[in-house]
Amino acid sequence: MTRYVFGAAGSRDRSAWDAAGGGAADIVAAVLRSQGFKNVFTSPPSVRRCADPIVVTCGGWERFSRQVEEVERGMRHVDVLVCCEDPRDAEATACSAERDLRRADWTGATSGWHMRVVSVDTDAPVPRGRDGSGRWLRGFSASLTIARDFDE
Repeated sequence: MTRYVFGAAGSRDRSAWDAAGGGAADIVAAVLRSQGFKNVFTSPPSVRRCADPIVVTCGGWERFSRQVEEVERGMRHVDVLVCCEDPRDAEATACSAERDLRRADWTGATSGWHMRVVSVDTDAPVPRGRDGSGRWLRGFSASLTIARDFDE
């Protein structure tokens, strides 16, 4: 389980995190939802909640530079995994999600908790086997160039 620590005094809470747009995975999930994908989650849901989810998870942070404006620029890697009963549905959904992320207008609502997405680069979707319940997995990675505040 991910634990969020907000400042030295813990003065900020999860609602402030959500109100600011969350993290990189939350931003990607919001962009996918705005493109018409309704079953996007940032953690795997139960099969009862959603049988064919799209799960967005966040990878590591790689800093490129610190800038004078109290901002650092770097790369955040995000994985997008599509889970479907039919392998053709998984492939079609993953290809569509990748294309929509690549073509999305990232100048709109692309800010999160002390961060702003500058650009995105995606890999082609690839098969990732099957999950424990036998559903087909197809996924791709996205590399987000992010400018984030480092004043905290």
